[in-house]
Amino acid sequence: MELNDWLFTQEDLAHSPTICDGLSWEKEQRLRQKGIDFIVKIGQSLQLFPTTTYIAGLYFHRFYTRQSFRTYHHYDLAGACLYVAIKAEEDFREHCPEEIAKQTCRLFQECTMVSLKTREHPKNDSLDQDVIRWQETIYYHEEILLETLCFDLHLDLPYKYLFEALKRCGASQKHTLLATRIASDFIRTPLCLLYSSKVLAGVAISQSCQLLQNPLIDQQTLKPWREVLGLEPTLIKEATETSNQVTL
Repeated sequence: MELNDWLFTQEDLAHSPTICDGLSWEKEQRLRQKGIDFIVKIGQSLQLFPTTTYIAGLYFHRFYTRQSFRTYHHYDLAGACLYVAIKAEEDFREHCPEEIAKQTCRLFQECTMVSLKTREHPKNDSLDQDVIRWQETIYYHEEILLETLCFDLHLDLPYKYLFEALKRCGASQKHTLLATRIASDFIRTPLCLLYSSKVLAGVAISQSCQLLQNPLIDQQTLKPWREVLGLEPTLIKEATETSNQVTL
């Protein structure tokens, strides 16, 4: 699929399958937040690459542009998104199948512990059954997720644009870390459904420059950083204002 097939207007999102099913915009955003929080928490527990967690979140947001929260529970789908993202990223990095299997086993355990709000690894038969149920749930939802996304799994992420611009501008490590954290936090919002990854990278750099009071200049051309990405200031301003409106 073309990348533009996954970009929507705010009007589109106001008529999502969930809202057409009778839930309010506010309720849908709360469910999105719960699902993304689930993904982020487990991603941190598994020490996944930030890109893997971001990809899982992007799968999650895209899924619910075509399916309803009334039909598919946010935690069930979040677990499946993590599973597919782990496999997609590990395959991309050409890691061995054994490592994928190890991460998958830990994923089932983490989903169980987070859903039960416990940090104890399953030890008794009851918890073992919960792990098995999570395994079955994730396998079941994996197929639905893949079909809904039309198997469009390898994504364009904001990080490559972000790092390209920051490198050209000679940004400090502090500035780079801040901009990267801002970009990663965008997955907590539906902003990824409204703007391209290049624009999101631009918003992250713009916000980091404001917070650090440190405007960045392309060291090769001595022009503003946004020209490295070919972005108009009006577009960055619009996306920044939108990010403030859709923050979960």
